[in-house]
Amino acid sequence: MSVLTVLVGIPASGKTTVARELTAANQGVWIHADDVKKELFGEQTITQDINDAVLAAVKDRLTQAMEAGRRIVLDAKHRVPKYRRPYLELARKHGYTTEAIFLNVPLEDAVAMNEKRRAEGEPSVSESQIRRYERLLQIPTYAEEFDRIEVRTTEKVNGEAADFFHEQEARFIKHPVKVVRELEADGRLEKWLPELFRAIPLDQHNPHHHFTVFEHIIKATEVVAGTSLHMVWTLLLHDIGKAYPGIKQFTGVVKTPYSRFKTKDRVEIENGADIRDGRDSGEFYVVQGEKIPKEHIQTNLNGHFYDHENLGAQLSYRILTRFGYDHDFALHVATLIQFHMLMPRGIEEASLSEIRKFYDKTGSYAAELMMVRLADTRGK
Repeated sequence: MSVLTVLVGIPASGKTTVARELTAANQGVWIHADDVKKELFGEQTITQDINDAVLAAVKDRLTQAMEAGRRIVLDAKHRVPKYRRPYLELARKHGYTTEAIFLNVPLEDAVAMNEKRRAEGEPSVSESQIRRYERLLQIPTYAEEFDRIEVRTTEKVNGEAADFFHEQEARFIKHPVKVVRELEADGRLEKWLPELFRAIPLDQHNPHHHFTVFEHIIKATEVVAGTSLHMVWTLLLHDIGKAYPGIKQFTGVVKTPYSRFKTKDRVEIENGADIRDGRDSGEFYVVQGEKIPKEHIQTNLNGHFYDHENLGAQLSYRILTRFGYDHDFALHVATLIQFHMLMPRGIEEASLSEIRKFYDKTGSYAAELMMVRLADTRGK
């Protein structure tokens, strides 16, 4: 059977193990972009030219394998649709069925596996690289026109929580906020859904958001009360990525050189939340552990949650698995969360090209995303 399997996952998530298993089971071809890079350029530091050459070589090998009708497992940097698209287009050109296998592994599991590899002398990466990849990874969706998507997760079903949401489904759809408030009051929210619980005290420190992350989520969810189960879960989980440890940032730009920092350097202000909350005078900004007098940095000290939708999509699939929902339901909700930041702001005034770009990226999910945006906006 002519199938291209695209592996997606953060470093140390187990892609190599899966690739070996699939290749052995199907007598297929395993194309590993890292191996291609090492074969062509050894240990040279990656540059754009090297990256382009590796991409071209991978596509050449894919073409050869497809012309021979081989089953193919592809392991490359597939963290966003833009990187996956060239391979999918090539597969469709050759009449191949395409599937994605997404290894939705928690960060702590990947870090532990990475440390094990390092201890055993196998190739490994830094923890910061794993964290960055996780933040940038966009889950595979049917908007990319995969024929099949499989998500593998080690998340265990919480029987107590699964039974509750199954038994209370009609009430949860009609009165989601009331149900969540009850769970918050009796401790089950913290026990069952810590990803949402940790959003309760989280100030957004941004003039565009008047509420904490949790209260914004609650108000947005209230807008879709009585609609559908997947819409209620989408709004309830749409911003949980904002509560992910380390995602919140206060950024600035260096105005005048200071120490190792040059003019126009973009920096993250590590004491931004303390300044905003009055725990720090703000005379100095802490950047990469170094105190810099505030006059050297231009900033409005607004909080930002860059790429929170990526983390939210990954988390939501695991959460819904925990609560006993099936793959199709969990992937549908995760996809809407992945896409919820894509609709142009001020849709009525958006240009035709902006709207087309939105539809190109979201496909059949576009209509539902309009409801998500409406609820998200009214929850501010």
